[in-house]
Amino acid sequence: MSAVLDSNEIVSTAGSRSTAIEIREGDWKAYLYCINRSKETPAIIERYGSADAYKRACALAYLGKRAQLHGGVCSTRHPHVMTPQFIADLELTNRTARFNRYPWLRALMTLLAEIEQIQDQISSTNVITLVPSSK
Repeated sequence: MSAVLDSNEIVSTAGSRSTAIEIREGDWKAYLYCINRSKETPAIIERYGSADAYKRACALAYLGKRAQLHGGVCSTRHPHVMTPQFIADLELTNRTARFNRYPWLRALMTLLAEIEQIQDQISSTNVITLVPSSK
């Protein structure tokens, strides 16, 4: 037996043999209720093996099946190694998507870089020290 928990209607009993946790996707109150329930009922943690395993199950239920199937959740079955090349490609892809979404952002970033470069040039040539030089 499993119950879909909602913050408006919290079910206080769950089946004794069930290890499935079902929380409506994004329902923070029901998620907190499930986490706090484990402190009151140690038998729940025994079913999952450890408190971390139970909290992980609650978190996955909170994130929802849609997110697990369509992205937004780290896959436990297919781990990804983030190599420097992967990160560089991801940065390039994200930058391209960002500039396509916000065309004015590229001009703004270029302008800010030019302003910073000019400030660096000015500050290095017009520095006046207030500390007397040691003799």
